[in-house]
Amino acid sequence: MINLEVFRLELNYLKQVVKGILGDKASGEITETIELLVLCFLNPKNYDTYCLSNLQTIEQYLNQIHQKMESNEYNLLLNNIPTIMIFIEKVRTEVPKY
Repeated sequence: MINLEVFRLELNYLKQVVKGILGDKASGEITETIELLVLCFLNPKNYDTYCLSNLQTIEQYLNQIHQKMESNEYNLLLNNIPTIMIFIEKVRTEVPKY
């Protein structure tokens, strides 16, 4: 089960990292995309290709960040957002079921 307070802290952290590396627009987009995934997760009957598109968007941003950071810095980022990563993996495994 995901602790929402931790999730919110991690989301704010990720938003700041993305803002520093990719800019304000990307920061807002990745935050909005994760928020939309939360809505999909809360109402799984709404899982559709749009949710899959959101997952792909998040992966693309993470790949862009990885390309601009040293590997150890990127691993530190991932270690600081474990709840978000678990959530993304959970949605990824559930999307094909609907």
